[in-house]
Amino acid sequence: MKNPKTFFRSVALLFVIILVANSCRKNFSLTEIDNLTTDSLHLEGSFAAPIVDTKLTLINFLPKKDSSLWAEVDENNLIHLRMYYKDMFNPTMNQIYPGVSYPAVAGIPIPPDTFAVQTDTSKMKVYDKLLSGKLFFQNPSITFHIDNYIPIVTFFKMDTLTFLDADNVALTHTSSDEFTIAAPSVAGTFEHTDIVIDTAAVPILAQVFAPVPKYISFYLSSGSHTSQTLPFNVTGDEQMKVDVDIDLPLDARLDTVIMADTMNFSITNDTRVKSATLKIKFDNGFPIDGITQMYFTDTTATGEAGNIIDSVFTDTNHINITEEGWHLESAETDAQGIVTVPHESDILIFIDQTRIQNLIQRHATKLIIVAKLNSYNSVSGQFIKILGYYTMGVQIAVKLDFETSTNNI
Repeated sequence: MKNPKTFFRSVALLFVIILVANSCRKNFSLTEIDNLTTDSLHLEGSFAAPIVDTKLTLINFLPKKDSSLWAEVDENNLIHLRMYYKDMFNPTMNQIYPGVSYPAVAGIPIPPDTFAVQTDTSKMKVYDKLLSGKLFFQNPSITFHIDNYIPIVTFFKMDTLTFLDADNVALTHTSSDEFTIAAPSVAGTFEHTDIVIDTAAVPILAQVFAPVPKYISFYLSSGSHTSQTLPFNVTGDEQMKVDVDIDLPLDARLDTVIMADTMNFSITNDTRVKSATLKIKFDNGFPIDGITQMYFTDTTATGEAGNIIDSVFTDTNHINITEEGWHLESAETDAQGIVTVPHESDILIFIDQTRIQNLIQRHATKLIIVAKLNSYNSVSGQFIKILGYYTMGVQIAVKLDFETSTNNI
């Protein structure tokens, strides 16, 4: 889910814009000072301007369905994380029942047999932006949509569900439940079956996303335990097509979930700007408590973020800044996990010329935003609901201090 990290990203982008700009007003430009036709005029001062006053809603930042993980809002305004994998398991009749001579004619018996497969883990990414932490869902579900063209009543079984973390350590959950898949009686047709795996069927399902996984994999099997007679002629190429639909309603609990994102960064070397001060105000309408920090890094030979040069939130004298970063408090929620009172917080970020020049000289090219998130009152185990109409109010103003002179001869 693109989620609260988007708001931290917005702040970071605006911060970069301030650093690279010569001026924030069209009627005042440091470049214009170079064109003054006067003798040795020394100018020193500051000016301020509001640059952002808006309310951001999570709906505007939801990933689209062309992603392996996207989000959508239901009729109750609850946000769902969704994953859909088409044709994930498509065994043919001759794979499930290899002991038959194909093509086969109506009336012959098909002996019992079984076919199993492990799905391709690399194609089933889950949370590639989450570094660590635990995520508990109240009502997760996995639905298998099955179109069976094979004229044999078949069992279907999710033998194991495996999650892999960042170090490829597997956490496997087994199941012994078998589901019956109806068979078509007319050639060229199919029988559709939906199989829902939820906490009623697998009680541990609410906990399988903790620790937060990077990839998901299924071990699936299908076949028949008894001999059955063919109702029509077959070629052996008839399939059982299986799609997987994963639905994770954000009625959830976050326990120290760490998210990170990296973006390009550039800065203009203009020594006339002596310092910049950002005043940032957040009106947090989300039930998420966070510690955020932003890091400037150089670039490795492969174009990735390299060595950390500086961090943004460093003034630990501020009541909301620790060595980890800036603490953004959650909105308050009621017993149902619905936000009742947004939380307001503001902060001043001072960037002097020494820090600006340090970024320039050490070739700062990447900005990394890291957010450690916890749902409100997570200590008590309370689940919270992330609704589509929640907003994050953002107000940002900038003050630039400058010093320059003209020396036209």
